[in-house]
Amino acid sequence: MDLSRSALKVFLAKGGNAVVFFAGITVFARELGASQIGVFFLFQTVLGLTTIVADVGVRGALEKRLSEGQRPDTMLATAMALKLLTVSGAIGVLLLARPYLNGYLGGEYTALLVVALVVQEFADLFIQAVRGELRVGETAIIEFAREAVWVTSGLAFVAAGYGVIGLMYGLVLGSATAACWAFAKLETTVGRPAELSAWSLYDYAKYYFLSSVSGKVYQWMDVAIIGLFLTYADVGAYEVAWEVTLLVLLVSKTLSITLFPQMSQWSSEAAIDRIEAVVPNAIGIALFLSIPAFVGIVVLNYEVLAVIFGSEYTIAAGVLVVLMLEKVFQSVNDVLGSTLRGIDRVDLVARAVVVTIAINLVLNVALVLSIGLLGAAIATTSAAIVQTLLNARYLSQNITLQIPYRLIAWCLVSAAAMGLVVVGVRAALPFGGIALLASCIGAGVASYFLFSFVVPSLRREVVRPGIRMLVSMVRPA
Repeated sequence: MDLSRSALKVFLAKGGNAVVFFAGITVFARELGASQIGVFFLFQTVLGLTTIVADVGVRGALEKRLSEGQRPDTMLATAMALKLLTVSGAIGVLLLARPYLNGYLGGEYTALLVVALVVQEFADLFIQAVRGELRVGETAIIEFAREAVWVTSGLAFVAAGYGVIGLMYGLVLGSATAACWAFAKLETTVGRPAELSAWSLYDYAKYYFLSSVSGKVYQWMDVAIIGLFLTYADVGAYEVAWEVTLLVLLVSKTLSITLFPQMSQWSSEAAIDRIEAVVPNAIGIALFLSIPAFVGIVVLNYEVLAVIFGSEYTIAAGVLVVLMLEKVFQSVNDVLGSTLRGIDRVDLVARAVVVTIAINLVLNVALVLSIGLLGAAIATTSAAIVQTLLNARYLSQNITLQIPYRLIAWCLVSAAAMGLVVVGVRAALPFGGIALLASCIGAGVASYFLFSFVVPSLRREVVRPGIRMLVSMVRPA
């Protein structure tokens, strides 16, 4: 697998996804208002949490086994059979809880939730199967198509007067598009399920399940608890802030997705030295972008929410700052967790997850009840910090883990200088609104890259390698 080309394809697709998704959320948030968009986010939350039961690690186990070349046709067929069982169980849970779910969501949405679950689970299964074939880059356009179909069809449904249910229809259409496309892309044929393959998948899935739960918990638990104790408008404002911060993880998620199958292959070949060489660089690149993003939000949190989404979302200005700090740690954790899974130590990832889920759940309930929206952000950020530290400790017990401390320090210095520039620009310019926000962001980006290029270690270890990687990515094979 060509890491550079795969990384480019994934990054461009995720960048495109982010632009399309962010534009869609901006329009939907303004058109529907905080309360209605909050209902949609709760629908997404229930869907996301239900996938814990609907997957139980099968997708990740299939990707791992396919990357190892273990009887691919049989593995795929067995994973599909297991997926039918797990999805059926999750549907049973949803139908049993239907009266409560409809009350929680504020409408008769459970039937649509079942359809969305089935389509999404098989879309994700086939996408991860393609990644398991070491063709990560080829899934990039599929992921982009999923987001594009959701946003465009959602806009059409909203314009036609369907309201929030139109966004749900769009979500189903997007996943259906991804499922069909990914299945058509698969080079592995569907064989016959086998008991031995099922046990092989189970051996990995039982640990991957817990590690995947972590992502679901971080993404959805705080929203679920806000939905229980606060209003739909609070859910809408909080989730809008969360979606803004997700933009920062473009690079680290790209690295995580691209590196996992390659780490798995190197691990099976006992090429630990290659893994040890890549991890510090990946951490440095992830932090190179997440640190200045945090500083920028510290300065511009209110303006970002007010100008882009509307004044009713500014109740989440403090939440935005705290969640952006969480993304700094999460960007590192993406690299650490992917590496641990790649070297087949998903059991250690699972161990960290058990601890952090408990922390997240207890703190969310306690802090949401005591201080509201900000409490949910603090709880989620605290759990993210603990998980990152635990994964770093576990990885260092299996390989020589070198944290690029000097690089991080220079990123902090450059980001602080950038923050001062943004403060000065905001104070000096005589206009406001989108023009002021765009000017501040532009000045911040330009000054940060200028400061970074001046620092020798950043120029040598991040900027120049990044330019060389981009050149190699776009050069014809």
